This record gives sequence, structure tokens and C-alpha cells, in this order.
Amino acid sequence: MTYPALRTWIGGVAEESSETDGAWLHDPNTGEALAASASSSLDQVDRAVAAAHGAHDDGRWRGLAPERRADRLIALADWLDGRAEEVARLDALNSGVPISVTRLFGGANGATLRDAARRAVAIGDVYDLPSDQGGVRLHRVPWGPTALILPWNAPSAMAVKKTAFALAAGATVVLKPSSFSPWSAQLLLEGARAVGIPQGVVGLVQGGGAVGRALVADERIAAISMTGSTPTGRAIAATAAPRFARLQLELGSNNPAVVRADADLAKTATALADGVLKLSGQWCEAPRRVLVDRARREELARLLIAEFSRRTIGSSLDDATDVGPVAFAARRDELVAQRDLLAQQGAEVLHVDRVPDEGWFFEPTVAVLDGPGLAEEVFGPMILVGGYSDEEEAVALANTGQVGLAGYVFSADREAAEALGSRLVAGEVKINGTSVLDMSPDSAQSFFGASGLGGHGDDDVFDFFVGKRIVGSDRPGLPL
Repeated sequence: MTYPALRTWIGGVAEESSETDGAWLHDPNTGEALAASASSSLDQVDRAVAAAHGAHDDGRWRGLAPERRADRLIALADWLDGRAEEVARLDALNSGVPISVTRLFGGANGATLRDAARRAVAIGDVYDLPSDQGGVRLHRVPWGPTALILPWNAPSAMAVKKTAFALAAGATVVLKPSSFSPWSAQLLLEGARAVGIPQGVVGLVQGGGAVGRALVADERIAAISMTGSTPTGRAIAATAAPRFARLQLELGSNNPAVVRADADLAKTATALADGVLKLSGQWCEAPRRVLVDRARREELARLLIAEFSRRTIGSSLDDATDVGPVAFAARRDELVAQRDLLAQQGAEVLHVDRVPDEGWFFEPTVAVLDGPGLAEEVFGPMILVGGYSDEEEAVALANTGQVGLAGYVFSADREAAEALGSRLVAGEVKINGTSVLDMSPDSAQSFFGASGLGGHGDDDVFDFFVGKRIVGSDRPGLPL
């Protein structure tokens, strides 16, 4: 298999990413080095932003009617449909997520672009507002060049979603994929050029923290959409604050799951295992810590480890795999350190022994707690099981620490479960299930607390990229 060269895209033209640091991209299934990493220079970052700034200023994209922008997005959707299998394989190698899942993501990228195109046409850039004097209009105006900072756990899905909605809104963008998962973003830029999106409208820079810091610090970047770790999000917020750049940040969360006394533990264990093992455990909304009646804690823990043992653990490129490796060696090493710390704190640690010897595999693990557990998020195939005495204590524990993205409640009494769920500090609370998908086409999930800024419902994402300007006839002669 050949891998896309790690180019920097400036003004619609691919050029060599001119910096190297000796790092390599590896196959997470074997540890084999696949391709040398590469980074854009700071000069290339500057020029990529300049190209996006110029394309915004002269209106070559935002000046097009929404229907014309939609035409290009639909053409890009068709182009990506033809590369879906290639995208799926590259994502499986870059993230460790099983190819059965990356095929779903790769196959949905075209639909994401078509949905963004539909929204652009349906909403429009300008529409009339009701007024007594007439002639008042609302203009949807893109803020300006937008930095899109991408995570490594769902590379193509996040690159396409952010880019699709930004372009639909008329914004110009510069993407920075994770240095661990850069390949599918390369294909997206190839597609943008192939379907005739104007030069400068979409740019791409490569690299790690230094490149990301230079991008978000650039005064010409008017908005930043980032999905990733909480420390990185805090750094971006601090950098953007002095110039009031618009921010959408989806960060970490130690998502709680509360199991009520009337819950069916066997069904609960199956649903929790499904949730924590999705994307090889690398899903920001996965259940991370379970709270259950203390008398039933050990029973649930053993049901969970039995569920983990039923899953097929293997290569992310194998169609039969349920749980692949984690994306890179440092991710696995952090999980091992967290598991060791829990054991030192007195947790009973249960884990699956049957994993491949090579590559970045981490044994799916259940840690049974007596104490508070870990303050930081556990981002991998490991779940913490703690206890509570009554539901007041359960809610208090669930809302402790870094929370805000997701929560879960399991119960035979739906009404009681919804009442409890409404008390959790989370943007989305699911009852008796752990699906990756939103519960409604109209879902609009906010990021509460330290889990970020903004939200990720489709309407929220689309609106993020634009400001609203009112232009029209004033109301003369009024006393105020």
C-alpha cells in the first residue's frame, strides 16, 4: 500500500513540507515504521494563512451564491465517494480504529458534504426580517480565515465535517491534522483541487505543537475550531483571547454512567462494553467511569470483563476485528501508567489477556474502585467501576471532576432515568444505550464546563463559522 506524501497546501498548490524531526508514522498493529513524518515550516504556515486571508478579502468564495458553493461541495462529495475505501484503510492505520468502523466514516463523508451543501442553500446568505418599515435584512457573514485543528481518532470524519460546514458558510480555512493521523486530510485537499474549489480557499499545514501554535496565534485567523485534548484547548483559548477570535473547542471529559438499582446488569454490561470499546476505546464521549450500588459493584465488573473477553481483538485492517490497537505508542504507555496507578491506589484491576504481542495494543481493562479514581480522562479501552450508597451520592460523584460532554443512565424505569439524567452536567445524556450517533437529527449538544466551548449539533457547527449583520431601513422619529 502506498501512502500520501505529507504535502503543505498553499493557494491550491501542494509543496514539500520542508521540516523534518526524524519521527515516523507507524503501523499500530505491528509497530512497523511506514513513512517519515514531515512538518510545514513557519514560513509555510504564514503563507498558508496569507492565501486564506487573501481569498476571504477578495470574496472569491464567500462572494459566490450559496448554490454555487453547494455545487462544488457536491462535486467534492462525489470525488470522496470514489476514494472511500482508500480513506478507510488510511484512517485504520492512522488511528487503530477497526476498518469496519472507518469504512462507515469513509462512506459517510460524501453525505456530510451534501448535508452542508443543502444547509447552505436552504438558509442562504441573506434573508428578509419582519419590520414595520420594511427593507431590513440579515446577512450571514463568515468571520474570516478559520483554523481547523483536527484530532487523530477519527481523521477523515472530523476533517470533512469541519471543512464542509466552514465552506458551506463561505469561510476560507487552513487545516492542521494531527501529526499522528495526517493522511486522509491530504486526500481531502487533492479532492478540493480536483473539483475546482478556488485557490486559497482551503489550505493545509502539517506538524505538531509548534505549527499549531503558530497557526492559532496568527492575527489573521478570525475563528478556530478544534477537537482534541483539554491542555491543548486551554492553550488555544489563552492565545485567542486577546484578539477575541471565535472559538469552538471540543475537549476531554470523564463521562459518567449511573446504573440505578433496578437496571438489568447483564444488558447494562453489554451496552457499556459497546460504548467503551468503540473506536478501540478512543471516543471522546465514551463512558469512562461507572457508578453502581456498592453491593453490586463486583458483579457488574465481572460482567464487564466477560463482555470484553467476547470481543475480537486484532489488527485494525481485519474485517473481523472489534477492538484494534490504540493509535500510537505514547497513548498505550499513558494507559499502562494509569492502570498501574489505579492498582497502587488499591483498585482491583481486571483485564483481557488475549491481545497480540506486537504493535500498540492495550488489554481492555476494568478497574474496580473504592476511592475517587483518576482525576484525568482515561482515553482508551479501560473503564472504572465505583460505587454509591444512594442516588444523591451518585449524582454528586457523577458531576465531580472534569465532566461536560456526555453522561449515561441505566434503569428499567425510563421516567426515573430521565429525571436523574437531567441532573448530570453533560451536553448529552443517553438512557440505556451508548451509540456514537446523535439521538435525534435535530440534536444540539453543548460542551459544558471544562469539556469545551460551543457545541456539535449540525446547526451549531454551521452557525459557528458566521457572524450575523443586520442591514436595513432605520425607524426615524422614534423617541428612543
